[in-house]
Parts: sequence; C-alpha cells; structure tokens
Amino acid sequence: MASREISPFNARVVLVALAALLVWGASWSSPRRDSAAPPERTDSALYFAVLDRVADGEAYYLALGSELRKRNYPTGSVFNWRPPILTLMLAHARIASISLLVALVVAVIAGTVRLFYRDSPEIMIFAVLMQVGTAATALDSRAFVLHEMWAGLCIGLSVLLYAFKRSVPAAIVAIAGLFVRELVAPYVVACAVIAICSRRRSETATFAVGGIAWLSFYAWHATAAAGTMTADALSHASWIQWGGPPFVLATIGFGGWLHLLPPTASAIASTLLAASAWAPTSALHARIGAFTYVMFFMVAGQPFNQYWGLVAAPTWSIGYGLGTLGIVRLIRSARLTSQ
Repeated sequence: MASREISPFNARVVLVALAALLVWGASWSSPRRDSAAPPERTDSALYFAVLDRVADGEAYYLALGSELRKRNYPTGSVFNWRPPILTLMLAHARIASISLLVALVVAVIAGTVRLFYRDSPEIMIFAVLMQVGTAATALDSRAFVLHEMWAGLCIGLSVLLYAFKRSVPAAIVAIAGLFVRELVAPYVVACAVIAICSRRRSETATFAVGGIAWLSFYAWHATAAAGTMTADALSHASWIQWGGPPFVLATIGFGGWLHLLPPTASAIASTLLAASAWAPTSALHARIGAFTYVMFFMVAGQPFNQYWGLVAAPTWSIGYGLGTLGIVRLIRSARLTSQ
C-alpha cells in the first residue's frame, strides 16, 4: 500500500473512518482501575520471591509451586507456571541478565530512531518518546522479573530487524522470546506464515527448527509443572474471554506513558495503530505484529491480565509512529485536487 498513490476521495473516506474509530474507541474507554491486589500478591512480588529462593539453591518448580500456593494463585493449569529460563538467568547471572536487558532496551530505542530518522523530526521524536516510555516500564525495578516485559522487547527487536531486512536474526530473536513466554506464539506464527508465503527458505527453516525445539521444551516444562501440582490445585476460568475493545484498550494503556494519561489516550493510540496501514515506511512485520496482538487481546485474556500489554508495548510504540506517518500521508492525499 505504501508504494501506491491514494486518491483524494479514498484518503478522505479513510480519514472519516479513522475519526469514527477514534470516537468509537473513546466510547469504550472506562476509568482505569489499578489492581486491588495487595503488593505481596502482585506478579512482581511473586517472581522476586521465587528468584530469591532459586538464588538460594532451591529447585525452580518447588519454589514456584510453593509461592503460587502461598499467595493463593491457581496452580492447576500449566499456563500459570512460567517457563524457568528467565528466573534461572536472573538467579544465577543477575548482572549479565540486567546487562542483557539494558542492551535490549537500547537496541529497540536505537532501532526505532533508525526506522524513523528519514521522516520528519517531529514524528521521529514522537515515536522515540513512546518507545522511551516502554523502556521506562522495562527498567522499573519492579518489572525486570516479568516475563511479559522481556518477551515484548524480543518482539520489538524482531520487528525492527525485519524492517532492516535481517529476516533470519529477526526469526531467532522471536523464537528466543517464545522460550521466555508462550504469549509470543501469535507473533511467531504470523512471521512463520509470512516466511512460508514469501518462500524464504532460510527463515522458514529457522522457524521450523526453533518451533520443534520450543515444543519439546514446553512439553518438558508442562511435565515438570504437572509433577509439582497438588491434587486440589485450582485453575482459572478459560483464558478465552472475548474481552473485545475494552480489554484491548486496557492492554494498550497498561505500560509506558499511556498509563499516566486519561483512558481516552488509549483510544487515540488504537486509532494510530489502525492508521499505520497507510504509512509510507515499509515495516510489514511491525504492522502485522501490532495487528496480531490487537486481535489476540480481543479474544484472549482475563480482565486482570491487562499487563499482557507489555508483550506488545514496544511493537505498538513503533506502530504509533507509523500511524502518525499514515495520517500525514492521508491528509496530504486528501488535499490533492484533480487537474
């Protein structure tokens, strides 16, 4: 779409549709509700406690199971048991892990600068500022134990590598994120489908090998978690909740600067994501990644899973910049007059 001209009539129609989407999104916005859970029952507190116990030599699954039960978390589903890789990294190589986190944050911010630096300075600054907001969340002392945040940085770096035509490294980074949190799977599947349809053999082979490795790892993880579950373990209701626009807006507004703004800011952000389809900058995987998680969160996620937005936050920040470019392009096209 970026390579074709937009007729004035079509541009006006799209701008009206985006305005309607903004109004519609604002109508779904509701006052943001902070978690009513006490500090000791937040996921951050849980995984800090598990981290300390593992660092002291306790086995991961025994420590995690004990902390989950002590804090009244449901333990009857493997999806409540995070894979061990991140916690083991932080427990046994904390300085190296924090250095890796900082490197990921810097790489995503630098990649965002590079992606937009040929566009107007105002749009580049806006995109980078939104990315800095997600970085501030990532570097918060309470957040670096959250698997969703690390997974989101992997996705963000992957979409940037794709934008710079580095498809195999992008696939490897995406698969690495999958080993941290299974919520990366929708993005990995979308990228694998694109690779297959584009007949990129090396990238397709990377996804095939990585997918088999992850399925084997996750089967082992599920077996280990099941071996620690008690007979009376409880499970959440289905994660398929069809939360629709309210849940999507809640996930968009969870991290970065949007968390500090009124809820209607999430409606503006969602409109920018839609407008990114008309951006002149070629960044297919950024658009696909942003759209994938909008659709995924329309269907999946409990009301208290707003923090899942961290998985998409770096990619969405790129989408906000692309959306701004798209709106500028549409406005310029709408102003054209036929000769």
